Amino acid sequence: MSTATATAIQSSRPPIAPKDFSAQQPQTIRLYPLSNYTFGTKETQPEEDPSVLARLKRLEEHYEKYGMRRTCEGVLVCHEHNHPHVLMLQIANAFFKLPGDYLPFEDDEVEGFKKRLNERLAPVGSQFSGEGVNEDWEIGDTLAQWWRPNFETFMYPFLPGHVTRPKECKKLYFIQLPKKKVLSVPKNMKLLAVPLFELYDNTARYGPQLSAIPHLLSRYNFEFVDENDNVVAATPGTPLPEGQTLRTKVLAGDSGDGQDEGMTDYTPEVGENGTVAA
Repeated sequence: MSTATATAIQSSRPPIAPKDFSAQQPQTIRLYPLSNYTFGTKETQPEEDPSVLARLKRLEEHYEKYGMRRTCEGVLVCHEHNHPHVLMLQIANAFFKLPGDYLPFEDDEVEGFKKRLNERLAPVGSQFSGEGVNEDWEIGDTLAQWWRPNFETFMYPFLPGHVTRPKECKKLYFIQLPKKKVLSVPKNMKLLAVPLFELYDNTARYGPQLSAIPHLLSRYNFEFVDENDNVVAATPGTPLPEGQTLRTKVLAGDSGDGQDEGMTDYTPEVGENGTVAA
């Protein structure tokens, strides 16, 4: 008997079970708890470009040599208190991005993407050992494609009709996290676990691509397991236990003094006018 069924039986007002509503549904995704994963830091990885203009200039040089640039980013999902959280990077306390990067022109799409993920998040040396250290990346569905029509900052989730030679295509992939995994983030970045409700409709803070992730994940049903591999909840979910709150968590990264913060709640800075600093 499932946990959901047992809960329903114990309730004084059990829910009315509707007819099956899972036709044409993708495979249910199992999410493991955030506490299953180990986080650390590694050497700084400075940004390749000192400014936006420099980045666009490099894009133009790439296009002239190799054509459209291919960029791959991963949506890594786990859960905290039975609510999906997305792992993402914060750079210089200024902006957020998903793990991944552009592919060298000669690289295969999936294998090249795995190399990019390892550059960003794989542990180095003998800092960690045991389960999850050398776990391979499981690249799942393509969730979205974003197009850059010109050598400009704007990207669109569609290709404008008059554009026949886009300068860049960015693909977002669902990454199925295994039961255990060790992740190390460069010291100049933070690795955050951001709940879906924080991303939803929050373009002011996260921009149009990241704030669209809850929409992209809505096609999936999830089952949430605890540290002992027991299914403790499933879509549509269970109420949050009393006294617990959901917040973005800093998993690893720069604390200002070069020390790893460990897993802590992330509290945005609020200005005098009430705005939230990035």
